[in-house]
Amino acid sequence: MKMSKSLFLPLVVILFGVLMAGSALAAAVPVSIEAVDIDNFELSASELNIRDLERGEAFDVKIKVKASADANDVEIRAFVSGFEFSKTEDISDETRPFNVETNVSYVKTLKLKLPERADEDKYRLRIIVAGRDNDEVIKNFRIKVTPSDHEVVIKDLSVNPEDTVKAGSVVLATVRVKNLGDSQEDDVKVRVSIPELGVTDNPDFIDELDAEESATSEEFFLRIKSCAKPGTYDVKAEVTFEEGDKTVTATRQITVTKGACETPATSTSVSANGVKIYAPEQQDVVAGGVAVSYPITITNDGTTSKSFSLSVAASDWATVRLSQGNVVAVKGGDSQTVYLMVSANKNSPAGAQVLVVRVKDQAGDVVKEFPLSANVVAAGAGASNLGSTVQLLQLGLIALIVVLVVVGVVVAFRRMKGPGQGEEGTQTYY
Repeated sequence: MKMSKSLFLPLVVILFGVLMAGSALAAAVPVSIEAVDIDNFELSASELNIRDLERGEAFDVKIKVKASADANDVEIRAFVSGFEFSKTEDISDETRPFNVETNVSYVKTLKLKLPERADEDKYRLRIIVAGRDNDEVIKNFRIKVTPSDHEVVIKDLSVNPEDTVKAGSVVLATVRVKNLGDSQEDDVKVRVSIPELGVTDNPDFIDELDAEESATSEEFFLRIKSCAKPGTYDVKAEVTFEEGDKTVTATRQITVTKGACETPATSTSVSANGVKIYAPEQQDVVAGGVAVSYPITITNDGTTSKSFSLSVAASDWATVRLSQGNVVAVKGGDSQTVYLMVSANKNSPAGAQVLVVRVKDQAGDVVKEFPLSANVVAAGAGASNLGSTVQLLQLGLIALIVVLVVVGVVVAFRRMKGPGQGEEGTQTYY
């Protein structure tokens, strides 16, 4: 019986498809995934065996594979899908390409870390084994992300100025923290320092921090010595919690430029009760610019602790504030430095201005009253000088062009007279 063309063509298409499918199956990587475990806990693709992991936890994934045939350039990749911020915090790792031999098993260890902001939920850990030109082998395993009992993270370390500061100036810093744990944290200690320069400030304490709550520290004042070596330094934030058992850190870099490395002029006074006060003399303050700091050091030469209150009198040309409030406690034989931050208003008149600082003891008696000088510099002063210089250069260039034009005209006129012309209009005959 002859087969009609209408039946023959579909059979050819079906046969071709079967052959292609067989070819595709034959091209699969000859490696099977036999076992996957995290820290000796064997994972399962079902809901019966789910590995619990904490946010922020780093973990090792051991993957056992077996080759059914020789193959080259086999690669294994593990990743967790479904994390919202995976573009910037990818939860994945992979091996370098390696060769496999028939009936040989291989164990590869990959290192992954769950981000601290991963949602509390169930996820799939996906294992992919593939070759250079093979179909991949894929298996999925279940994990569950949960918050830890105690987990505080540093969300942000802000410094001002952000990039560059002149030696002798003050760096202001704040630290923002978040409680990612299940428990409330009490007395979270925050400290900021520049370790290489030996610069630090008194720590700040956050009394209570509930689960999923964020808080920002008080402002830290970090004064860089005027003779500090120029260079790039780490500003380090350190947060201690769970009764001091856990600590997390964060760093930012700041560049210190050369300052006026010399002993600043000071006004010193000694009161009858053995208290010395040191304060700098005049500083330049840019109108509408960044605040400058006046370090005021109080030394207690006595044997008992004393408290002092500070107040500052200034006209409406400036805004002032004290780094640690207006009350300072100084132990016997010790010193404390308070930074007076002064910023000139935009409309402040240029020239010399005065601040008056008054220091009182705990009884309310005036220990010392002294002036601080400031030289207010107009914000556009530098720009005006630059503009004047540019104008002078432009005028000089125009004058030079005029001279060149005149010289050119004179030379051209002489050439037009020709070689046959002598002096005084006489003509030469040959």
